[in-house]
Amino acid sequence: MINVKVLKQFDADCSIGYCELLKRFSEIGMVARELGRAFSIMMNMFLDNECHTLLGVAGAAVASGLRPLITKLIRFGFVNTVVTTGANITHDVIEAIGGKHFVLEREEMDDVKLAKMGIYRIYNIGIMKESYIMLEKFIDETFRDVNGTFSSSDIIKMLASRIEDEKSFLRASYESGVEVFSPALADSIIGSQIRFRTGGKVKLDTLSDISKLVDRVWTSKRTGAIFLGGGTPKHFTMMAVNAADRPLSYAIQITTDREEHGGLSGARLEEAKSWGKVKVKGMIANVCLDMSVALPLLVLAFEEWMSQNTSETP
Repeated sequence: MINVKVLKQFDADCSIGYCELLKRFSEIGMVARELGRAFSIMMNMFLDNECHTLLGVAGAAVASGLRPLITKLIRFGFVNTVVTTGANITHDVIEAIGGKHFVLEREEMDDVKLAKMGIYRIYNIGIMKESYIMLEKFIDETFRDVNGTFSSSDIIKMLASRIEDEKSFLRASYESGVEVFSPALADSIIGSQIRFRTGGKVKLDTLSDISKLVDRVWTSKRTGAIFLGGGTPKHFTMMAVNAADRPLSYAIQITTDREEHGGLSGARLEEAKSWGKVKVKGMIANVCLDMSVALPLLVLAFEEWMSQNTSETP
């Protein structure tokens, strides 16, 4: 029998906080309810001391300005492991060494003109060619005396150890003992630069990432994950929890991709139950929303909750 619950009408004013806002979201319809549910799952995940929490970050999260929010989640102790794309590693380092991303208005999106100006476009975000020249110098300095074969997490630690920017999620991870994996590091600017700038002296052993992540997950009693987008970070995380026989007890997916084409990025989390990657009774939320909207709301609500429920705010 269905438990009939009357839908509440959204009634709020500017005096309510972010926690209350998301609570009221969970009582109405559409995507708002799923985002409210995601926040509730996020709290359960954090309060479960035996849960190993993984954060999968795809897309242009750092380039779009979400970098400080990812850093906050790490410094709050919410995240145990990060799995991300080489692109997010690239853009985090660029910001850390003084490169900048900037806003492109719609009338400025003439890509032929932008190319002549040495500006690369990522949707409505711009980045100068000079930023990548700065990155080349940073790569040269970081790997000058390095020779050998390394996992992506080892390479990321080398990069992070030379970053001083406190807003860097790589720096925050390095200081907090949070392992960062980038299984598709070769498919990025920073990956190709490491290969060519070092003349092949630094080699990537992607397969070792698998055993390293599985070993981390294996030691936990339960697992939880937040996926910002899909792609390799989502699949690599799902594969690891499956191999370690630690299916996700908590899972939140934030994506605007669709499921009809059969790709992983749009696949709903219910589908992962058929693979044993999410527990049959696992708490899940499928949030069909751009991460640039969803993540700020979730992190602000989490930060507010932390300040209200701990004696010391991180």
